[in-house]
Amino acid sequence: MQSARPNITQVGAEIARCLSSRDEPSALRLALRFVEQFEREGGDCSRLLDDRPDPTGDVRFDALLAAVAEYSCARAELPPPAWVDEEERFLSVWWFPSGLTSLHADAIAHSPISFARRGIFIASGALSCA
Repeated sequence: MQSARPNITQVGAEIARCLSSRDEPSALRLALRFVEQFEREGGDCSRLLDDRPDPTGDVRFDALLAAVAEYSCARAELPPPAWVDEEERFLSVWWFPSGLTSLHADAIAHSPISFARRGIFIASGALSCA
């Protein structure tokens, strides 16, 4: 990935490469790290979200990209791009990326709404240590 702040389309493409190599942990880190990169951009960072990312090959990560984009926009007080509300950006089965059953209650209680409404539940602190 480039050293400059990647846009969501580039992150999605890198996630797809990780997933094709069966490297789900790296794909997850890339998605969550985007929040930090978005916040560091400052100014008009909405350009990082303008283009709709291509499907990653995994519906969970397609929904995760939308959650990350919507969450980042909310924190920056920007309107989210229209693509985050596409039907394929929502899961029909809940996903707990940590994989640890012991963290499910924490994830349900602390997931930001942009994640929870898509059926993605992340543990508290997941966005600050990606």
